Amino acid sequence: MSPWILVHLVATLIMVGIIWMVHWVHYPLMAHTGPTQSAMYQRQHVRRMGPLVIPVMLTELISSVAICMNHPTPSAWTALALLIAIWAVTGLSSVPAHEELSRGFHEASHRKLMTSNAIRTALWTARGVLAAAMVMA
Repeated sequence: MSPWILVHLVATLIMVGIIWMVHWVHYPLMAHTGPTQSAMYQRQHVRRMGPLVIPVMLTELISSVAICMNHPTPSAWTALALLIAIWAVTGLSSVPAHEELSRGFHEASHRKLMTSNAIRTALWTARGVLAAAMVMA
């Protein structure tokens, strides 16, 4: 088994755990920070989450590309396509929602963030299943 597959599994499962925790605990609590604290809470969220998730997401991307180059199976390509979709949803919807919320809480921006994160949660969960399947293959 390629070491890239194990690296990929670990990085993907870390992100699956993070995204579920964020979706079920962290993001819903944003709605309860109050009007005087919501912008600060949001800015702190972005500042603290970035160093945690960026290295893992980059590891996930690099390992996924390496797997496609060295073991180009349909599962590997599907996992990479799901990752590209995650990055697209993040850049096109989640990041703008975070930027809007950093100026103060707005229900519509919070709904946008929750919706985009539900999509990312589903995609990352599917990636976790694929990553585990690649290890077992």
